[in-house]
Amino acid sequence: MRLYLIALTAVFAVWLPRAPAESSEIPYTPRATAQAGQAVLTLPPGRYGSIQHVRTPLPPRAIALTFDDGPSPLYNSEVLDILDARGIKATFFFVGQYVRMHPEQVREVVRRGHNVASHSWSHPTYLRHWAREAQLTEVRRSYAALEAALADAPPEERARIEPMFRFPGLGEGPYLADWLNQRGIIVVSAEAGTDDWRGYSAESITRITLNAMESNEGGVLILHETRPQMIRALPGLLDELTARGFTFVQITAGPEGREQALAAEDAVLTLR
Repeated sequence: MRLYLIALTAVFAVWLPRAPAESSEIPYTPRATAQAGQAVLTLPPGRYGSIQHVRTPLPPRAIALTFDDGPSPLYNSEVLDILDARGIKATFFFVGQYVRMHPEQVREVVRRGHNVASHSWSHPTYLRHWAREAQLTEVRRSYAALEAALADAPPEERARIEPMFRFPGLGEGPYLADWLNQRGIIVVSAEAGTDDWRGYSAESITRITLNAMESNEGGVLILHETRPQMIRALPGLLDELTARGFTFVQITAGPEGREQALAAEDAVLTLR
């Protein structure tokens, strides 16, 4: 069960901005609570991440870790162990075809208190150029895979399937982004990436990420669990970020956002 601390909510209330203009119709606003000692930021439906959209409404020097392209049978458990050792909870944007191949990894991720969301079915870089129906199929198949992987999980673990979508390569197209928002699915970009996908060394990944987090004062950070250089960099990177006064926040749509997505006409999310 998620633990919500009233005191932490009160502290964070001072920095929570108004909802972005894209989300002006929503009935609730972002808020922060705490889960097992870590802050949790609830986002209304909309599009977030200052690389492409409004800045994610995190407090200064707060970071939301997000991992793309898994689940990886080679590295996923190692990533989870590194996070567990530091009490950090993250959000994993999974590729549907890998979810179907490795459902046990999805179950392990949610058992350890992390959230999972969609990064499409097959990770097509130019998804926005596909036929509209093919774009929708990429989303629906990815969520169907997540729901199949967690169909027999306890309700509190099934609830960790977030109504969130990250475009492959951040290659967002207006048609699918609008279609997702109409169904209560949050489009999550980022404030910064680690550039780990470029094949850089662990040292370079660490330097690039520290510079990005300092210049952005935190934000949503993209990492890739499929990259061995990132795995090597991760423990020291997290420790250095903590030493510099950064904190870690898990993003979520919250119970209201999840219910809104479940109740949407032609809903993408169906598993309660």
